[in-house]
Amino acid sequence: MPGYTNTTDLHKYVGGIFETAYADPELGPNLAATGAVLLVACHDPESEVVLDLPARKVYPSVSEAPTAPNATLRMSTDTANRFWQGKVNMTIAMAKGDVKAEGSVIKVLKLVPSTKHLFPLYIQSLKDDGREELIA
Repeated sequence: MPGYTNTTDLHKYVGGIFETAYADPELGPNLAATGAVLLVACHDPESEVVLDLPARKVYPSVSEAPTAPNATLRMSTDTANRFWQGKVNMTIAMAKGDVKAEGSVIKVLKLVPSTKHLFPLYIQSLKDDGREELIA
């Protein structure tokens, strides 16, 4: 499956689902409670997004985020795309080295159960933009 085609796709699609989730009266507080300020750094193409869960903000890069990330996930854009569709088990991907976690891995693992609520939002966002080539 292909990954994203440009450096803004990660911010648009992953950042976009978090912006939607932050507004949800149940999911927003659950995400904020993790305390994670997460940098998702991808390659193929090089791209990043910072998810500041406590502040309920999304930033397109570390340089634009007022709070330093306390956790980082590094992966290919293909892996990121498949994960947000529910096709990648994060724990197994980390164990296999497909995803490299740095910093407060505990915060990342606390976030994982909430992500299943984001998968339909992500897939719908791709469909809405006519990006069927990214859908598994």
